[in-house]
Amino acid sequence: MYVDIKELENSDYDIIENIKAAFYRLWKLKTVVILMTLVGCLLSFIYISIVGVHTNYVSAATVYSVVYGSSTDGSNGITMMNRYSDLLGTGKVCDRAAAILNNINYTSDSLRRMVSSGSIYMSGANSDSKKYGNKLTIVASSSSPNDVADIANAMAKAFTDEINDMMGTGSLQVVDQAGGFYQSKSLNMKLVVLLFTAAAFILCTGFILVKEFLNPRVYIVSQCERNKNLILGVIPTEGIKK
Repeated sequence: MYVDIKELENSDYDIIENIKAAFYRLWKLKTVVILMTLVGCLLSFIYISIVGVHTNYVSAATVYSVVYGSSTDGSNGITMMNRYSDLLGTGKVCDRAAAILNNINYTSDSLRRMVSSGSIYMSGANSDSKKYGNKLTIVASSSSPNDVADIANAMAKAFTDEINDMMGTGSLQVVDQAGGFYQSKSLNMKLVVLLFTAAAFILCTGFILVKEFLNPRVYIVSQCERNKNLILGVIPTEGIKK
């Protein structure tokens, strides 16, 4: 197969000049890019107004396996609280927690729903015996700042009591009760605005560059064919009187 080196060089040159023309057109259409970027920014505010920003209050209590009688009891406690961490959302644990709270707004069923939705969860648990943690954290999230610490403490106490009853010991304890909370926004407004604006800018810019790169029209002189045998000249179409 015969390959003409000059033809390949001309082809590469055409690609480079088409890229230059695409950026030239992008500069000429910069007003369109700016407008589309502003549209993206506007859409972000519409999205935020539809979804809404909610403030959640988060609190946490810590469960620990301590040694009272022997090191075996402590080791068993660590094993049990890691292996059976899924018991946090069971009826028995939630029944105990609801009884501790004694609040009409937080029944056993409502606590189970909070666990299912992720409003109550446990961190630090591991099913791998080589990676067992001796301290687990029970985290509660609520829209009410007055109840969130009580929920975390009640769930931690209910979980430890349930595991201790299963083991027949008292090695599991709530060592750090939830005493406060911190605020957590359901939506980061600045991040949403930034993402929408950046997405609009990138999509618009990319569309123009690809479209103009593939456009057969000539926008700059260097795009004209270098092979003089194939072209006699370039006739401008603008400004010619009919």
